[in-house]
Amino acid sequence: MAFSMKKKRDAAIPQCSMGDIAFLLLLFFMVSTVFVQEKKFWVERERWPVADSVERIPRNHTSTIYVMRDETILIDDVPTRIESAEDVFVANTLTRKKAEDPELVVCFRTDRDTKYGVMSDVMRQLQDANTLVVAFETQQRQD
Repeated sequence: MAFSMKKKRDAAIPQCSMGDIAFLLLLFFMVSTVFVQEKKFWVERERWPVADSVERIPRNHTSTIYVMRDETILIDDVPTRIESAEDVFVANTLTRKKAEDPELVVCFRTDRDTKYGVMSDVMRQLQDANTLVVAFETQQRQD
């Protein structure tokens, strides 16, 4: 007796509607995507705050920190630099000054073109030294 074998059918995926499905998926993702407007995290130089009044600070309980544009820091006219995040010269100096004078007011001055990273490091060290009374000094505008 002769048995005949059946031919195997090809299992092919129909590709006729593949383009339509891809186009519908693309359209769905384009419609459902939410675009968020980017926020500005900086202040334009023309819009910096301006002091309304000038207040004189008595100089007998003050220590002045001046940050120059080349990142040199002057603490009462003694120059230093912050070389790394572990550098705590400013904090140590101000901790000593705070122990000598508990009513210490730190006057903070910077050059207009000083990078903010250096100022941020100095302000962090002011917090570490627990000198929280800080006056930000400016020059009066010459109009």
